[in-house]
Amino acid sequence: MFALASPRPLLRRSGALVAFALLAFPAQAETSTCAQGTSALPALEQSGKLAEAEREAAEVPNGEGRFYRVERAGVAPSFLYGTMHLSDPRVLTLPPKARAAFEAASGMVVETTDALDQAVMAKVLLSRPDLTTLPAGQTLDTLVPADEMARLQPELEARAMPLAAIRTLQPWFLATQLLVAPCEMERMKSGAQVLDLALAGEAREAGKPLMGLESAAEQLEALASLPLDLQVDNLVATLNLVDRLPDLFETMTELYLSDRISLIESATSALAPSGTDDARSIEVTQRFDEAVVHKRNAVMSERLGPLLQRGGLFVAVGALHLPGETGLVESLRRAGWSVTRIP
Repeated sequence: MFALASPRPLLRRSGALVAFALLAFPAQAETSTCAQGTSALPALEQSGKLAEAEREAAEVPNGEGRFYRVERAGVAPSFLYGTMHLSDPRVLTLPPKARAAFEAASGMVVETTDALDQAVMAKVLLSRPDLTTLPAGQTLDTLVPADEMARLQPELEARAMPLAAIRTLQPWFLATQLLVAPCEMERMKSGAQVLDLALAGEAREAGKPLMGLESAAEQLEALASLPLDLQVDNLVATLNLVDRLPDLFETMTELYLSDRISLIESATSALAPSGTDDARSIEVTQRFDEAVVHKRNAVMSERLGPLLQRGGLFVAVGALHLPGETGLVESLRRAGWSVTRIP
């Protein structure tokens, strides 16, 4: 995900964030027009930016693939599946081999189980207001330039978030609201769940033990770690791309479904800057990647190892937690596991 202004974090952040946002502000947006986006890959190719993004993605270890077998001697194989935190039917439909592994699994591991219990999430929100609300004496009006506030207010009101209700919320939280595209909002209003939550619910109904790698509070701490000035800049950058969200989501979905995971980040970076200028974009992306990707990768891999010793598990985490030197695939290999991609 992804820095915050880019849709990239939807693959990184937990599906819990969607539920968190809906818990605070139920989906009651009056805008109900859902237009399917158009992939931006042809335009990127024509401009030459796609070739550049592909070169960058090719340097990322394990940059292709979202489904892996994890095994070691004496332990039944487990499976690692990279998710996309969306409710798009194409994303919700597991490939046949992944579906078979999920149904045969003796248990399931997700990023957090807190998202399945609204009471737990409400308790987190109430007990840690420092993670979602601004410091005393500060409001959006004092942080966001007046001209940008004039643009921001109607966008939030269209999402059933009047200024009076949100003026003390941190910018990162509001950015996640802006990143809910019309089609995703339509599906959520109809009761659809993002892939992670849908799988977790299915596992629970089947009586499979359900385990989490982190708490919702830990996820919020990572997102709230970005300094306020960068959060504001990122919120403005997010506002600038709201009209292009359908195309950006379609581009990400196309890359995800074709297993080109590392290309998602490099391609969307060319489409959706994380800040209002190049310097800010770089700073936001670096800070976000360190807090929300790399540090969480380390925690998740450390906690996942002992669970894998049980054998026979289906592990589902955001797909962008898989590739790279700090990704789960390389981390598990360094810990002595054999990790094999299943095309």
